[in-house]
Amino acid sequence: MILHADGNSFYASCEQIYRPDLRNKPVAVLSNNDGIIIAANKEAKACGIKRGVPFFKVRKECEQKGVTIFSSNYTLYADISRRITSIYLEYAPDIEEYSIDESFLFFDKCNWSIKDYYEIGHDLKRRIAKEVGIPICVGAAPTKTLAKLYNKKAKEHGGVFVYNPSEIDALLEHTDLKTIWGIGHKRAEKLWFHGIKNALMLKHMPLCDAKRLLTVQGFATVQELNGIRCVDKIEREKKDVITSSRQFSKKVYDMETLECAIVEYTELAVERLRQQHSECRAVQVTISTCNYYSDNPDEQYTNSRIAQLFRHTSYIPDIVRAAKAVLPHIYRQGYAYKVVLITLLDLQPAQNQFWLFIDPEEDIKKENLMKAVDDITTAYGRRSITLAKSWTKDGWQMKREFLSPCVTTDIGNVPGVK
Repeated sequence: MILHADGNSFYASCEQIYRPDLRNKPVAVLSNNDGIIIAANKEAKACGIKRGVPFFKVRKECEQKGVTIFSSNYTLYADISRRITSIYLEYAPDIEEYSIDESFLFFDKCNWSIKDYYEIGHDLKRRIAKEVGIPICVGAAPTKTLAKLYNKKAKEHGGVFVYNPSEIDALLEHTDLKTIWGIGHKRAEKLWFHGIKNALMLKHMPLCDAKRLLTVQGFATVQELNGIRCVDKIEREKKDVITSSRQFSKKVYDMETLECAIVEYTELAVERLRQQHSECRAVQVTISTCNYYSDNPDEQYTNSRIAQLFRHTSYIPDIVRAAKAVLPHIYRQGYAYKVVLITLLDLQPAQNQFWLFIDPEEDIKKENLMKAVDDITTAYGRRSITLAKSWTKDGWQMKREFLSPCVTTDIGNVPGVK
């Protein structure tokens, strides 16, 4: 059996953990630069607030209806996700972190009853609500596709819903095709055109037709609806390219401010590089005005250049130095820049291999320094220690007007009790 556990309105729920005054009240979360609404709890949805809507269009409506708005705080969300995953690992011998707010828990060698899985599901809900403060739903079924479906139906069954072979056909008969994982709106329309109008009809669809109409993915979906596992556990692979970029909150004209952004984004990219235990041999820097809607070509400018490193490394100062050296070659005065993109290239697994013409003691010092930086970042949060250059200019950072404190990763933001 596979359990699919999913946090309810995860981003909004994370913001409510340390704001008990917002329990059962409408909450919405914005994207980078406070652009669009990317999350809304059920109370906000009941107020007519929808995901994907530009915030400036509904700002007054949110104020009128008492919807509390937050800028996205991914440091907080990632830490809450880590805490939830640690609880999942106490229950399941094998898990797959599918996204920041949902996981698959595999119980392949457990010959338990339906009642047992209900007890596990409810116990998970109680523990995570008590120890983390997040509401979740749990769906249990023999395949990942069915587990996702049962998770959606769990909201109608007290938050936990477990597969029962004698009831599955009745459930699928009343299930819209669009709610099946991997189908979506366009594929549902195609199936309707061919007479497949609900999930039960899809389950009994001939496999040759499923492959012809829906490709190999559709073939796997039909098999999964029949209880035959075809969607394997996804093993997270190391990235071949790592990028770091954000759009500035305001236009930037001078090279020194761009340099500050390059330093910060390079540090963030190298942090991800070290997390997957890799090293890079080149760094690409791209700057852009991002003025796509202007008809005047004189207001548009994008340029990039690659800097080769002496050898593969994950040492932040060396990579930052190479990225900064690129900027004078691509910077053009007079343009209003909005984006800096850092890309780490030619990645390989980290190696403790000393070079003939470099003092081994120097390499050991560099590696010890980076380990200390990693430890501090893990303990106190991202950007808790950084190169001084990134702080020499400000005002270009992302717009985060409604950012909540990082109460779980920054000791200075821990709530006090009076």
